[in-house]
Amino acid sequence: MSSPPELDVGNLAARQRIVLCCGSGGVGKTTTAAALGHLAAAQGRRALVMTIDPARRLAQALKVAVLGNEPVEVAKLDSGGELHAMMLDPKRTFDALIERYATSDAVRRTIFANHYYQHLSSSLAGSREFMALEKVYEVAASGRFDIIVVDTPPSQHALEFLDAPARLFDLFEGTFVKLLLQPYRVAGRIGFDLFRRSSEAFMGAIEKLTGYQVLADLSDFFLAFADLFDGFKARSKTVLAMLREPTTSFLLVAAPDPPSLSAADRFFARLAQDGLPLGGLIVNRVHRSLAVLDPSSYALSQSDATAVDAIAARGERRLIERLLEAYRDQVSLAALDASAINSTAAARAAVPKRLVPHFNRDLRDLADIAAFSRALAGESGAASAASAGPSDRAP
Repeated sequence: MSSPPELDVGNLAARQRIVLCCGSGGVGKTTTAAALGHLAAAQGRRALVMTIDPARRLAQALKVAVLGNEPVEVAKLDSGGELHAMMLDPKRTFDALIERYATSDAVRRTIFANHYYQHLSSSLAGSREFMALEKVYEVAASGRFDIIVVDTPPSQHALEFLDAPARLFDLFEGTFVKLLLQPYRVAGRIGFDLFRRSSEAFMGAIEKLTGYQVLADLSDFFLAFADLFDGFKARSKTVLAMLREPTTSFLLVAAPDPPSLSAADRFFARLAQDGLPLGGLIVNRVHRSLAVLDPSSYALSQSDATAVDAIAARGERRLIERLLEAYRDQVSLAALDASAINSTAAARAAVPKRLVPHFNRDLRDLADIAAFSRALAGESGAASAASAGPSDRAP
């Protein structure tokens, strides 16, 4: 089997408009997103890194006190490029959508006051992912940035990011919701305010019979949303079309362990199924050793053996033994990593990939992000320089 081509991350940062970093939690998506944004800025582009992770790791690494729902400038680079960052606020983004699509002040007030909307906009499963796609579209349409790099939400099931819009639409198109809205659809011509007033007696009677205020609240909520739903669906189709454009790429991010690589493979299969553009695969924290590619390097040369004998003659053989043990461990780890990576469906499909070496400390500041970006770009000597820089464990 031929080796997959190496991923040209520098070219990805130079030509793409939107890059979505996807994968399971704890594999370095935030690190990769920040480094990719820095790489694009180093090429002279205006880059925005958008994180959906509420843990605020990106703000800590960039030394920004607060990241909010609007972009803030992090750095201007000598190249003339700019690095900006933001952290999604799902509720504020959802509120902005309501402001845009509400057909009247009465509809807007009813939605904002309804406690079901408060839950939907802040904690309902899928709302964060849905609003992330909406925010990406909003920022892309503004034309403020040359590239937007998205750190997708951490989750046990990475496909939630793609499934979220459909789940929310299913909620509004369910049989129960249609039953609640049917009287309104029949009497739609009388208007929202008049219908609400005329239905209060009916809903009050239901409450007395059942004791369920929830029915009235739900009806009020879905009634208010009825006029907005068509606008939401049209907007979603536009957003999904954006994800299929040739200037958009999904970037799979994984660690060299079976669970993480399996998650990447599931995402790979889904992207292929949906016809979404795959940029490539990045595997972080990879152990490397020439002995994996060249077994002869595992044996000591004659000159090495002579050096070992000289050290042993000074009574330091234990030092040599410990060094050899460490070398054998490194070779074993590198062989395990290589085997796991080569067994993935993405590797078998010859998806371009970039292997990033295991760094030995946490990402702490912009200099560390720059070191990681050089490792992503595969610059000569980047691995050794970065080994004194960030660890892909955080963000």
